[in-house]
Amino acid sequence: MKETSGRTYWALALAGALVLSAGTAWGQAAWRPDKPVEIVTSSAAGGSNDRVARMIQKIMQEEKLVPVPVSVLNKPGGNQTLSRAYLQAHPADAHYFDIGNPTLISNHIMGITPQHYSDFTAVALLINEYTVFTVRADSPLHNAKDLIARLKADPESMSFGVSNLGGTNHLTLSMAMKAGGIDPRKLKVVVFKTNAESITAVMGGHIQMVAGSMPSVIGQIKAGSVRAIAIGDTQRMTGVMASVPTLREQGIDVSLSNWRAVIGPKGLTPAQVGYWENVLARVVSTDEWKNELDAQNWDGRFLRSREFTQYMEKEYAATKVILTELGMVK
Repeated sequence: MKETSGRTYWALALAGALVLSAGTAWGQAAWRPDKPVEIVTSSAAGGSNDRVARMIQKIMQEEKLVPVPVSVLNKPGGNQTLSRAYLQAHPADAHYFDIGNPTLISNHIMGITPQHYSDFTAVALLINEYTVFTVRADSPLHNAKDLIARLKADPESMSFGVSNLGGTNHLTLSMAMKAGGIDPRKLKVVVFKTNAESITAVMGGHIQMVAGSMPSVIGQIKAGSVRAIAIGDTQRMTGVMASVPTLREQGIDVSLSNWRAVIGPKGLTPAQVGYWENVLARVVSTDEWKNELDAQNWDGRFLRSREFTQYMEKEYAATKVILTELGMVK
């Protein structure tokens, strides 16, 4: 009986310890924000990152997914380093987030900033967006073959608009031209603050083509002011873009994603990351989010923190190879 009682005692003690352990884990999982949340965006109002941030904010608040107010803070400039510097000023605070994109990787490789993707907490990848090659509606260029032929005949005859050097749109343009036998380092590239500004420039005849994001050009494509001649997607799109061939269809094996994601400051706990992963999973499951993806011709792909971190590791290695070939690594 004494032996049995002893075993019973230790069994009860072990059970109690497990309950306490589970309670601690549960307490961590139950973390939630207790002050206003800021979503920082590196683009000005109306830019593509800003649209993503405001869509997240709108759904979070309308669906009451978080118990505190959520605001969007615009901090453009510095090739998207200013918004991330603001994030770094709030270490381990899960009330501050930034809309991340591939400049998080390319800026470090090019020596623009010491900010490395590992200096932040990967929360979730939300969207893939592909580069559209757009010309004025009356342009004699109708496809990538026309573009390459014109550059080979007269390399000085064209100027290209992009929103930042080393970004996905610039890399897609550079790699496509390299695949077509054009030295991308000799392209006349004009950098604009936003894709919208570059579209205005192409419509005014100041530049001949824009390598830009889908949301920034889709309105003018529908209006007939500009025309898309190629897209860097992995497959042809639907709707108004259904007639636009991919680069791969035109014999240029290039496809890069200008992804959009949510990143937090360094030092967030697993409980904090888990909370925001779940909130964002609910955001992307709403009809409003799905309708916005369709309207903007965005490719929705949701990756949680661990998968997103692994994705960036591979993206860093691949982007470094591309930028090295372009002579842009410092």
